[in-house]
Amino acid sequence: MDAAPSLRIAHRIAITEAEGPGRRFALWVQGCSLKCPGCCNPELFDAAGGDRMSVDRLVTELAAAARDHGVVGLTVVGGEPLEQLAGVAALAAAVRPRGLGVLVFTGYTWGEAAQLPGFAALCANVDTFVCGRFDPRRREPLRGGRAFIGSTNQTLHHLSDRYAAPELWRRPAAMELRIRPTGEVEASGDPELQRRLLRALPHPDPSGER
Repeated sequence: MDAAPSLRIAHRIAITEAEGPGRRFALWVQGCSLKCPGCCNPELFDAAGGDRMSVDRLVTELAAAARDHGVVGLTVVGGEPLEQLAGVAALAAAVRPRGLGVLVFTGYTWGEAAQLPGFAALCANVDTFVCGRFDPRRREPLRGGRAFIGSTNQTLHHLSDRYAAPELWRRPAAMELRIRPTGEVEASGDPELQRRLLRALPHPDPSGER
């Protein structure tokens, strides 16, 4: 008997509007062999990190977010989603029939992705792919650029009309901050905005003087 499908997950956010059009459930998979220079998530390169989670548990969480908070779609980022292609395909196949949109960000180009075994099965349940390596020399402008996308070389591939309208991708870059019960601050959304915020925050004087 085949094992139940699962994914190695770095972290997830049940409600966000900074990781794709509309209110979304965002999932960061663990592990990436592409290791793009300037990646905002280098801690996700190690395939042995994160936590193993069943697709069934993720679907249950997503369904609760849709029911309780009006989430309309799933965004899968990373790490590299296509390096856990079977698990991502199983998740998309479970989510799409619930009427939720599916958006996948991959560092592979469309041509590279199309050569991967099982990619066609994933495509059957994905609305839009964002494809291509992040290139820090070609950042999307914060104003006038495409929202949610890191660099101008990355390409959009719409497999349905759900996210095909250009205006869904033409909006100012955004980020979100969340304060966990532990007091930890979690940021999501545009990495450049996150960097600007960190530079603007006061830093403690190592001498202890104010």
